[in-house]
Amino acid sequence: MTSNDTLFSAADSADLVALARALYPHDGLPDAPYLRTVASIESRASVEPALWHTLNDGLVELRGAADAAPASTDAATLQQLLRDREGTPFFRAIRQLTAWYLYDDHEVWAFVGYPGPSFSLGGYLHRGFNDLAWLPEPRIEESGLDLPEIGPLDSANPTVKAAS
Repeated sequence: MTSNDTLFSAADSADLVALARALYPHDGLPDAPYLRTVASIESRASVEPALWHTLNDGLVELRGAADAAPASTDAATLQQLLRDREGTPFFRAIRQLTAWYLYDDHEVWAFVGYPGPSFSLGGYLHRGFNDLAWLPEPRIEESGLDLPEIGPLDSANPTVKAAS
């Protein structure tokens, strides 16, 4: 394994893209984020031989079970093949790595409406904390019951009410 170019064939990469899309389907999301996700996974596999073997063996096994390449398998069949392998190291690796790299892609952020991290901008409190138009407005109801006054807490034992 000398370079990333020789680790996976074009067919392997196409199959991994099909698996990534089957695991995390987003209607309307172009192929570019999935291609970048697979490139990141392949790059990681180039320095982690155990990951390369897991992915390579998983692809071989999946192709045998499907009697076809995952890239040429319909979505419903591909999802069933993945469901059948949920407990395997291959499935766990591809699911975890795809989620990690796909949802760290800025094009995906824009697609799903995530504005990105807010720490460097002072947080979300004063810049769009409640700007998710797809969420329903929360139902806020005031209770008619009186709330008990608990008073100051004993500093030595904060669970016990201080004597008045």
